[in-house]
Amino acid sequence: MKLSKWKPLLLLAPLLLILGMFLAGLAHGILQGFGYIPEFGMTEFSLDYFRSVFSDHQLLYSVAISLYIASVSASATTALAVLLTYAVVTLKKEHGFLYAVFRFPMYIPWVVTGLLMIHLFSGGGWLSRFFSALGLTGMAAAMSDVLHSPSQAGIIIAFVWASTPFASYLILSVMASIKDTLGEAAANLGAGFWQRFWNIMLPLSFPVIRSTFLIVFLSCFGSYEIPVLLGMTRPRALPVEVYYLYSQQNLTLRPHAMALNTVMLLISLLLAGLILLFPDRLRKGDAP
Repeated sequence: MKLSKWKPLLLLAPLLLILGMFLAGLAHGILQGFGYIPEFGMTEFSLDYFRSVFSDHQLLYSVAISLYIASVSASATTALAVLLTYAVVTLKKEHGFLYAVFRFPMYIPWVVTGLLMIHLFSGGGWLSRFFSALGLTGMAAAMSDVLHSPSQAGIIIAFVWASTPFASYLILSVMASIKDTLGEAAANLGAGFWQRFWNIMLPLSFPVIRSTFLIVFLSCFGSYEIPVLLGMTRPRALPVEVYYLYSQQNLTLRPHAMALNTVMLLISLLLAGLILLFPDRLRKGDAP
């Protein structure tokens, strides 16, 4: 057989190797959730750890918190990214200095983003000192309520700030191409700013908007760094709870952590499937 016939397999070899390692690790983690950890002398499969997850109201509340944070953050991020992208495309600034500055948060690690939020909103943070200098003591005191609060406002603000540039980057190329073709034609026919947005831009950009929402949602749902820095001590977000159980010296908690991690994986797959089942357009009858 000629070498050229083996080239595709050789090029795919690194990807297949990484994929195999990922799937092996995933399978190992799922088996641990069923209590199968030969290294600890646990060789019997059991559903008790999954039953404990679904019977523990505290753990279920952690699931609810993570779903709330992810859904609100992804919705706000996607809506803001769509509006900002449309403004950038309309102003023809997609390659200018303004958009380069707007993309800056995309290059900052989420751990650094969490630390920036602490410096910004904590009791002795920048905003608190700014309002105190203006004599607005009520506003200064309210800043400390943003972080580590039941509303999870600090986490949501951090996710929106960090994810909006990335979401707009994904939407930009599609919306720019639509604006240069159908958008210009609609403008020549007398369509206004919002008419072009609601009737042309938004429906035709919906497939990439849907995919962007899914990416942001899953990223926020599985994020550990920002919730552990800005969230409450109890109850904790789901990824933080998983890490807390996994890092305990009591190794008998390891199957509980991996069972909870498996539940998080199943929730992600289920929600991803539901989101991808949405139609490709906002409504029937849109222009192709």
